[in-house]
Amino acid sequence: MSEIMTFGTDNEDIKGGYKKYQGKKGETHRAGFVYSDPKSMFAGAKVHYNQRYFLCKKTICCDKQAPRWRVGTVIVLYSTDKLGNPKMDPFSYEILPWMFSEQSYNKLRVADSEFPLISHDVKITCTNQEYQNLDINSCKESIWQMKEDFKKKVLEEAKPVWEHVKKNLASDLSVEEIKDLISGGTEGGADPSATNVNLEDVLKNV
Repeated sequence: MSEIMTFGTDNEDIKGGYKKYQGKKGETHRAGFVYSDPKSMFAGAKVHYNQRYFLCKKTICCDKQAPRWRVGTVIVLYSTDKLGNPKMDPFSYEILPWMFSEQSYNKLRVADSEFPLISHDVKITCTNQEYQNLDINSCKESIWQMKEDFKKKVLEEAKPVWEHVKKNLASDLSVEEIKDLISGGTEGGADPSATNVNLEDVLKNV
């Protein structure tokens, strides 16, 4: 049974959604792509970015910025050293959503052409953390698929994460919401009813 707690604004345990994968400069990570259907390993859409990612509607959103692909997938991220070598004692892993640009997708396509992602993990090395510039190299095997019971466990754990990826690639805004966002409106900001209050008038009634 959950316990009700009291706290201020310093509670770091309360976070929305899933932690997303991000490369860290100077580190190499090893990951496998989790899929139940190899033809549906990725989800993607053409998007724009202005304070948030939102789906391209081929209207005002394209006036100043061409749409770009945003792609998402689910990975099993193994616990490794900084060179990407798995730590086996103890062995641990995380199931994470990974959302990235068309450039990273094209690098994965190149890797897949020689070492298919359906049967090979990859090592990911971050060369620029701010812009998530990544180098990708194939591994000779896929750890999560080596044992059938572990494979089933990973696939089951990945199901809700895959749904999260599809729902959170980009916001599906109306044309009016896009206009408001581009023009610097209050979309996503503070409640306007909580601003522009005359405090002297309020205190007269106290």
